[in-house]
Amino acid sequence: MKDKKTWDWQTAQKEIPVNEWQHQFNWIEEPHVSPDGEKIASITNCDDAEFTVCTNGKVWDDRYEKIWSLRFLPDGRLAALVSNDEMWTVCIDGIGWETQFDYAWDLKATPDGSSVSVAVQKDQKFGMAINDIIWNHLYENITGMVLSDQGTTGAIVQVDPLAQADINTFDTGIFSAAQNGIAQSQKFMNIWDLSFDNQGKQISYSIRKNRLEYSVVKNNTPWTQNFESVWKSEFINKGNSIIAPVRQGGKWFLYKDDALFWNKQMEQLWKLEVHDDTQKIAAVVSDSFGKWTVWENEKPWDFHCDTMISDLFYTPDGKKLVAIVKNKGHWDLVIDGIPWNLKADKLWRPVFSSDNEIFATRIEKKGKYYLVVNKNIYNKSFDKVFEPQIDPNNNKILLKSIRNGIYSRQILAIETVC
Repeated sequence: MKDKKTWDWQTAQKEIPVNEWQHQFNWIEEPHVSPDGEKIASITNCDDAEFTVCTNGKVWDDRYEKIWSLRFLPDGRLAALVSNDEMWTVCIDGIGWETQFDYAWDLKATPDGSSVSVAVQKDQKFGMAINDIIWNHLYENITGMVLSDQGTTGAIVQVDPLAQADINTFDTGIFSAAQNGIAQSQKFMNIWDLSFDNQGKQISYSIRKNRLEYSVVKNNTPWTQNFESVWKSEFINKGNSIIAPVRQGGKWFLYKDDALFWNKQMEQLWKLEVHDDTQKIAAVVSDSFGKWTVWENEKPWDFHCDTMISDLFYTPDGKKLVAIVKNKGHWDLVIDGIPWNLKADKLWRPVFSSDNEIFATRIEKKGKYYLVVNKNIYNKSFDKVFEPQIDPNNNKILLKSIRNGIYSRQILAIETVC
């Protein structure tokens, strides 16, 4: 993301009448807003099989038969997957990649927006492309695509062909993990949940060795122990170790480097969250049937919910642990075990101030959308609210919203919201 200090934090309000677009096109699709709030864009239909993108009222020069997966990248550029003459490519700010594909999907970007990847099919083979460069080697099939923060690509690939009903070949293992297009030598019956270390150099993943035994692999080397099932592994200790939830005897445990790590058994244990600098490890767990909570370094929260915990993450400094939960039919934000009691119909992941003391998010209630800052719901409702932002000095909120067909970019003082 571009330096927030360069954004306009002084102009109180800017407006764009997006309702006027309805008269220019046959229809417009879901709008997207840039991180700095200066641009709003939508896929628009001009005629039969003729689409383009409208940004702040101006359209891209080219027309396409199909456009999908429109989004603003973290650096503010606008990207989409586009198709003409039954060929697909990536288009950024109206300029398409030179490489064409039979199909493309799963558009991803690094946190700074400098690298963009996509899963592709070309000549009946599958792989990935990054920044307009396709893998040198393509495969029979591909799934589980990942992109590290450093721009390393990874995926699960089928390295051997498989005829219909060829059970024996499937049993011997036909899948491998590929890093930047190069498949590792080990092959397994199934692979899922690839994870990169924080340098984008090492990978770990879950495997199915045979019909009954599962395990974990780090850098092409499987753990020696077998389990009834496993969930996604994560790197810790600066990439020197990995941890993974595993199932043994009908219960779930946390293992580290092929050995028991947390001396606790759970009904379920998954969605690991690691903050390596502070050596904190958290997980979503079910310690009794039908109830969900969070354990952090083997200590449970004094909080349970009855439906699900969809997201778990640390603030950048690792001092606070945040969960998005659904309890008693409503969504809520829980920080270090303390719920905000928002009772939302829908809730998005919050953003943090530079000092990690201010949390801003957006919620939906009864068809209306609201800005929320540190538990406080702003007293105005909107037809749509996009991801808010907090200024570098931690005293202003950038509110991006639509009401009555008008897109508004507003700068609010923190105290007016809290």
